[in-house]
Amino acid sequence: MRAFVTGATGHVGGNLVRELLERNHDVKCLVRSDTRAIDGLNVEYVKADLLKKDELKPLMDDCDVVFHSAAFVAVEKVKEELMWKINVEGTRAVCDAAVDSNISKLIHFSSVHAFNQHPTSEPLTEERPLVTDPKAAPYDRTKAASQEIVYEANNRGLPSNIIHPTGIIGPFDYKPSRMGQVIINIAKGRMPFTLNTGFNWVDVRDVCHTAVNCVEFGRPGQNYLTPGSWGSMKEISDYVSKEMGEKKSFVNAPFWTAYLALPFAGMKSKITGQRPSFSKGSLHALAVQCKEIPGSLANNDLDHSPRGLEETIRDTTRWLIDSGLVRD
Repeated sequence: MRAFVTGATGHVGGNLVRELLERNHDVKCLVRSDTRAIDGLNVEYVKADLLKKDELKPLMDDCDVVFHSAAFVAVEKVKEELMWKINVEGTRAVCDAAVDSNISKLIHFSSVHAFNQHPTSEPLTEERPLVTDPKAAPYDRTKAASQEIVYEANNRGLPSNIIHPTGIIGPFDYKPSRMGQVIINIAKGRMPFTLNTGFNWVDVRDVCHTAVNCVEFGRPGQNYLTPGSWGSMKEISDYVSKEMGEKKSFVNAPFWTAYLALPFAGMKSKITGQRPSFSKGSLHALAVQCKEIPGSLANNDLDHSPRGLEETIRDTTRWLIDSGLVRD
């Protein structure tokens, strides 16, 4: 099998490429600039404008499947026009090119945030309606809109599956993601306080393993939730501390105190030029969430079997140490 991967240099993309190579597939990677996530791997690098179908199609012509993981990920209201272009128009261009190239299967990476989170007291399944509220977070709206485009492509003859991960964490997070940066900050002793909250976290390697299983076992037109397990921020900090050999956090603060610290986080971000470790958007995502996400469909159809959170944090921390991003 020859696979075409968008977003190959991202956290998901880098792990996806490794999963494909482990299964002895040929991989063609759409890249831009920072290729650390896949440097040294036996893959083909190609470049094209993600928004231009005519540039993408000739690159897909010799491929069997397309994995579309390229996305602008942000829980804040930032660069909304660019987010729409990448997440929605980019998906449209990828789908159109895949249809014209007679691709046998498209696997699109979405998010748990594409679904309405209310009612939070009920289990979140694939039947939950997609986000339609124009006041919803931009990322949520773009992921819901891109899903409709994938459904349309499936109806046009492109067998497609959509993967909905929960909070992704794991190794090979070079750029890093927001949670990747949080784990780095914990390991470096920069987060002596943890918040009394948590989320459903899933290992990026398990998401990618399940996504590749879609090629053979995914039902055309079906979307799949790929959860892990719910874990608190204190648990994550404790697991990082265990790997680092010393305690890294000392106070588990009430969740509401994070809102008091928002102005200081924003001020620090402006001074340092770095993305804040938390924002109003990220706090909202933690405050409004479904804790019960069975993932039964992915388990039954795709053998989605996520590993435990402690193993994920252990492997991630060890990777950070081995990569020189933190010191043990």
